[in-house]
Amino acid sequence: MRAARLAWLVLLVAAAAWLVATRWSDTADLVADARPLPLLGVLAASALLLVPNAVFWSLALRRMGEGVTTTTVMHAASRTLLARYLPGGVWYAAGRSVLLTGRGVRPSALVAVSGLELGLGAPTALVVGGLLLAGSADVATWVPWLGAGVLAAAALVARPLLNRALSWWARRRGQAAPRPLTTGTLAVLVAVMASYWLLMGAVFSAYLGAMQTDIGWTEGSGAFLVSWGVGFFALFAPLGLGVSEAGFVAIVGWGAEAALLVAGFRVVLLVRDLVLTTVGEALARR
Repeated sequence: MRAARLAWLVLLVAAAAWLVATRWSDTADLVADARPLPLLGVLAASALLLVPNAVFWSLALRRMGEGVTTTTVMHAASRTLLARYLPGGVWYAAGRSVLLTGRGVRPSALVAVSGLELGLGAPTALVVGGLLLAGSADVATWVPWLGAGVLAAAALVARPLLNRALSWWARRRGQAAPRPLTTGTLAVLVAVMASYWLLMGAVFSAYLGAMQTDIGWTEGSGAFLVSWGVGFFALFAPLGLGVSEAGFVAIVGWGAEAALLVAGFRVVLLVRDLVLTTVGEALARR
């Protein structure tokens, strides 16, 4: 898998260089009308994405019997944001789990929540994005159904298996078994995840507005969520890089050079991660 990821990154660099070399004027036109002030607003709004994510983690942990606040989870998340860019795709959740373990949260519960976030995230994005795109863009009908199928499998199959695994682990460690996850809890977590994706879509749509692109909020957000969700399944692409951008321009019918514009949103998120990590570390030292 490491070789496949390296080959994919080399291919992406070559594709970006080709786009710049052959379509420089078209690429420059895409960013020529960018408005700096709205972009700063997008940067500030992107920080709000940590809130529903922290709510997801803290709610799931509390339902398992762990005493942890949303503020604590948010602080741990802010300090480990840069781990998202390490190879493997698991270091963000792992880093946050290490910090929360130091606050007394059981590792088994943290592993379970990490799995829930991974298992519910992409399918929920496909469902929400597919619903936003209904009747407004050409997107395969199987896309939202795929997400709905995975969510149904999580409720019917994965949830009881996860409960059994957590009970077995607790017995092995001589600990009290955590509270079992219920279907109601899973439904609440899916709702929180859906709110996260809706906010993510809104922030991305605001980014497109700051870049002076002519696309509606519903279509832009829906296409982004579907393409971002598909990117999660492309294991060879770190953070779905390249796959999500190509999927977006294919859904909305833009030219290939627009993939660089879409990729610019990742730069906004990177700047956000740098700022929040700095703030998180400063608060930790205090």
